[in-house]
Amino acid sequence: MLGYLETWRAPDLRHPVLDQDRLNRRYRQLLAVGLVLLASLVSLWKLDRDASSWRDETVSYAVAKRSLDELWLLVQNIDAVHGLYYLLAHLALGVWDDGVLTLRVLSMLGTLTAVLGVHAIGTRLGDPATGFVAGVAFLCVPQVQFYAQEARSYALVSAAVVWATWFFVRALQDGRQRWWAGYAGLLLLGGWLHVFALLVILAHAVTLWHSGHLRRLGRRWLLVIAFVGCAVAPLAMVSAGQASAQLDWLGRPGLQDWLGFVVPAAVAVALGVLLHRRGEDAARAVTLPAIGVPLLVVPAGFLLTVSFVHPWYVDRYVLYCMSGLALLVGQALRYWQRILRVEAASERRRRKLYATVAVAFALFLALGPWYWQMRSAASRTDTVESYWGLTATVPGDPEAVLFQPARRRAWVLARPAVFGPLDDIALQQTPAASGTLYGVEAPPDVIRQRMLQHREINVLRDRPGQPLDDTPAEITKRAVLREHYQLCWVIPVNGGESAIFIRRDAAATNPLCAPGRDIYS
Repeated sequence: MLGYLETWRAPDLRHPVLDQDRLNRRYRQLLAVGLVLLASLVSLWKLDRDASSWRDETVSYAVAKRSLDELWLLVQNIDAVHGLYYLLAHLALGVWDDGVLTLRVLSMLGTLTAVLGVHAIGTRLGDPATGFVAGVAFLCVPQVQFYAQEARSYALVSAAVVWATWFFVRALQDGRQRWWAGYAGLLLLGGWLHVFALLVILAHAVTLWHSGHLRRLGRRWLLVIAFVGCAVAPLAMVSAGQASAQLDWLGRPGLQDWLGFVVPAAVAVALGVLLHRRGEDAARAVTLPAIGVPLLVVPAGFLLTVSFVHPWYVDRYVLYCMSGLALLVGQALRYWQRILRVEAASERRRRKLYATVAVAFALFLALGPWYWQMRSAASRTDTVESYWGLTATVPGDPEAVLFQPARRRAWVLARPAVFGPLDDIALQQTPAASGTLYGVEAPPDVIRQRMLQHREINVLRDRPGQPLDDTPAEITKRAVLREHYQLCWVIPVNGGESAIFIRRDAAATNPLCAPGRDIYS
């Protein structure tokens, strides 16, 4: 397609300069429009994910539905790192409230903006075709598509970081004040959307040094970074104070995390070396390898290293790093296209073309099922909708429910009306009133007393084999169920289960607890 467009835009011209400029502009516009349409179609494809959502998304929705006063109370206690996102989500839901789908549309728009940013960088440091291919490559990254349909902040963070990088490139090229101002503004936005967005500063520092601009522009860059650092420092300090409570579920990076970093990093470095040796853009002040390699390697590598001491690494926190790989892939494929076009021997050209098609088809076969699977309910840790109908409430007699652990209360937060009135045994203060994500539970002795008042308890909990929380409240729940109740019925669902416990003094007469009965039937 690119070859056809390039041929179409180069006819015999009556006014060579004016007509060529007009055709070049139209060519760039066609590529940009095509990229927008492609990104929109890919992001909208099964956006509702078979009418399902998972617990992180329901937390986003439930928090965004709170009043501004309740949001302010929340970020003082927990999740301040997502405070700006919750505010944007609150405003979006005020315009159009269609549940988590509204928040997924925000992520879709963030992904579309990031794709256009990658296209803009590739066009600036290469040509329109390079930018187009880089944008498509970014869109093809599985993680990018995954979070394009997630009601969380990571797609918006990627958009802010990618466009901050574009302003950084412009500032390196001509140094005008407006580019530095735009760079500072986008970094500020990214930092307030998620503090780890500012790890891109480390990548930009490497680019500044490698491109030979450190002496000429280093002072201006440091002034911008100092301003952004001071502006984001309050959020960073509050988030650091909340990190132990918010990230206690994270462990140190495992083999899968390291492979997910090392393999793309090795590809990026190899492409960077190859493009440098081939002299691609060697005459430019800033090159795509100088931008792409540090952008992919430095932020994620730094966070992985820090996670040896503080386990803070999750790939979505540095999702924007994949834009660096996309830029390198875009330039490499553009370089390969030029090789095919200038190949003199028709037979050699045909073999190379066949090899290119074969590789593209193999990638499609490898990634296609992945793209399909990530748009299914089973692709997430759990499915909130699978818990609908698992509670049996009659007027005036709410069912006794216990959540194990307490954070599984997220399953009912977004749509409490679906479950009807529930007797949440352990709950002392609601999430909104307490300024927390999952509410405040009663002291262990109170939980024990409340549990023993019920002959039957519906326990909504994780599947067996999951790590057990060692808080006093959770220890008490497990002890009371073990000593005074009998497990009589289990309904497994995606990511958890509903377990019916009958008090032992009533189990003998309850048909659910009949001897020999399969508890999963």
